Amino acid sequence: MICPKCGKEMMRTRRYCDYCGTDMKVAAHLFHRSNFYYNEGLLKARVRDLSGAVTSLTKSLEFNKYNIPARNLLGLVKFELGEIVEALSQWIISKHYEPKENLADEYLERVHANAAKLDSMNLAVKKFNLALASAKGGNYDLAILQLRKVVGSHPNYVKALQLLSLLYIREREYEKARKCLLRAQRIDLANTKTLYYLAELDQLSGAGDKKKAEPEQLESSQYNIAPSPALFREEKPNYIAFLTFFLGILIGIAVLYRLIVPTVRDSIIAEYAGKERDFDAEAASYKASITVLENEKQDLKDQLDRTTRRAEKLQKEIDDQEVFDAAAYENLMFLLMEYPGVQKKAEDAKNVDERNEALTEMMAYMERLLSGSQTAIERTKTAEYYQTVMSQVKGYVKDLAYEHGHELYNAKKYAEALPYLEAANHAGREDADGLYFLGRAYQRLSQNEKAKEVLTLVVKNFPKSERAAMASSCLEDLQ
Repeated sequence: MICPKCGKEMMRTRRYCDYCGTDMKVAAHLFHRSNFYYNEGLLKARVRDLSGAVTSLTKSLEFNKYNIPARNLLGLVKFELGEIVEALSQWIISKHYEPKENLADEYLERVHANAAKLDSMNLAVKKFNLALASAKGGNYDLAILQLRKVVGSHPNYVKALQLLSLLYIREREYEKARKCLLRAQRIDLANTKTLYYLAELDQLSGAGDKKKAEPEQLESSQYNIAPSPALFREEKPNYIAFLTFFLGILIGIAVLYRLIVPTVRDSIIAEYAGKERDFDAEAASYKASITVLENEKQDLKDQLDRTTRRAEKLQKEIDDQEVFDAAAYENLMFLLMEYPGVQKKAEDAKNVDERNEALTEMMAYMERLLSGSQTAIERTKTAEYYQTVMSQVKGYVKDLAYEHGHELYNAKKYAEALPYLEAANHAGREDADGLYFLGRAYQRLSQNEKAKEVLTLVVKNFPKSERAAMASSCLEDLQ
């Protein structure tokens, strides 16, 4: 069993973690709930209830973020729904938690092996974003053309099918909208949004009323009574019938030229106008695509220039026999990724014990940041973000660590106070009080050399303060 707090592996028979003291009974309950939601998500995925599977697998990871099978399955479901970026994110996180013998390696390998398909998916996502922007801007014809291309190259993109169906509904093309929604339903059977759109489409198109009316029509036809035969009469010439026949022909011709011909003409004109609009929309789409390609070309050119300059810089560094530590850079990246979780825990702390626990974790995190490779920081784009994180961490630790350490010092718990006072000093609190109590803690713990060094700084940097006189007296005692 793996401890959910410190991540250390333990025996299942242990009640508490040997490293951090966490109650493993609670951890076992969390693992049980996580596995329950994983099994539920697996069953839903097998019957193609993909949206339900996403919900269950997300709950599974909330109970145990180290549940590798659940994370890998969530990536597969996201990939099936056409959300390639989220799928790759889940597999990369899974690989980080379990570097060896992980199915995520195989999934990532298969995706990267088919570079053409990956590029096609990325292009489909870009076109979907362009279509969404066009739809929000009121250019619905262009959005429909873009979405047709997206679903043509990427048939499993459920969001694209749903958006295309909405646009068809707006254009009153209900049959096309129904086809899109049925395609989305075949991919994800119980998608709530798809089912809602289908229900609304039934009301708009009147399909429900038509289905209800058909049985009544059949029922009424069963009771039609055949007309009784008329009595026999001798036929006589009927001139009125001939006149009525020719009059009907004349009226039909008049109606034809008066009603039908203009309707056909208007229909042809409307069809031509529609084709002209489609052509204009397609031309606008091509112009937008050309603009996007030109921007991409310029971006690639700029990227090539930056890459060339960086290659020259790296070559110069290699010539100077400076070696870039890739492992140190990777460790630094993963360390920076942990900061949101550490920060959230500090912000969510409500009582004294939780705040002290969050402070201890923040101090350990600061020490890990300080011990990172300076070369890896300076040679990557993480330098600015690293400085931002370091500034926030030091700002949090500087005052809280000093206050807690001072409280422990006043309680004569010098060994417990020392780490907090040192952390405050490392975080940049170098005032007279912070240095004085740090030196006194060293003195109380018989670390005389460190005590002399710190107390000398008090006398040197703050000669006119009250702590300087007290530090001088302590230095005399240490001689």
